[in-house]
Amino acid sequence: MSLLPLLFRDVARPLRMMEHQMRLGEELFPFLVYQAIPRGRNPLEAGDGKESVIQDRDKFQVKLDVENFSPEEITIKAIDGNAIVVEAKHEKSDENGHICRQFYRKFVIPKGHDMKKVESVLSADGILTITAPNKVEQLEERAIPITHVDTREGKN
Repeated sequence: MSLLPLLFRDVARPLRMMEHQMRLGEELFPFLVYQAIPRGRNPLEAGDGKESVIQDRDKFQVKLDVENFSPEEITIKAIDGNAIVVEAKHEKSDENGHICRQFYRKFVIPKGHDMKKVESVLSADGILTITAPNKVEQLEERAIPITHVDTREGKN
């Protein structure tokens, strides 16, 4: 019979007791529990799935939920040569009070994307899609010379 299970039992007991005490604390003070974003997911996708960042071989694309803003309240700027800033600000006052809503996002566009051809589309349901296509370099047709190297011994 091995003594190894007995050793692990004694090591694991304090850990189980601490875990039990932590659960009791979470039950007593649920508002103190940090709700972490599940690992392996994009933080923008943690909400309702309306926001996402996609980079594939054709484009870099950002989708943002801006349904609480009118098109006149949204500005999109290209800055620093490789970044896009999306800002939105809504203010409304009436007899019941004042509402102020702001939105700011900055996205660094990876190298190899054409910042001059960035496009944005606002859908009817308030989803703003910003797309930066990959650069396509037009190369002129040219002949590529073949260099002959003699790799036999004794020859240079």
